[in-house]
Amino acid sequence: MGTSMISAGKAFASLRAAQGKGDQGSMVLTETCSRMDCSKQMVTALGEEELCFDHFCARSYELLERAGGATESRRDAAGWVEVLCQLDECARRALEIALRQIELNNLERARLLDILLWSGDLINELRQKQNPREKTAAKDSPRPELQGVTRAESGRAN
Repeated sequence: MGTSMISAGKAFASLRAAQGKGDQGSMVLTETCSRMDCSKQMVTALGEEELCFDHFCARSYELLERAGGATESRRDAAGWVEVLCQLDECARRALEIALRQIELNNLERARLLDILLWSGDLINELRQKQNPREKTAAKDSPRPELQGVTRAESGRAN
């Protein structure tokens, strides 16, 4: 099952699907983390790396900080798509871990929620910068619950 994103009314395959790697999120949890000197059990794959919980969080925060800087810079369309796909994968993997039948303490759940929410905020910010007309169209919407939703998303909400 591949993932896709909708931005400005156009569907984009996830970066992993576009590279022919498909969705590898439902792997069996018998492998160890791919980071050097880490023998903890892998919880998910992010990009090409199979990561334990701590390394997933660290890598996610690296991606989020870099993407936060991308909101300040000008990028071409391919750059926007790559950043959006990375953020989408990061959010999906955090949600996948949270919903899995593994024991998480409150701090671990909070870290996953922070990654999920921060990813969502950056995705929305990048989409608005990519196509500022969508922001204006949403504000002019007669339905206040659709404010901040792109046209493609509002078509699904109706």
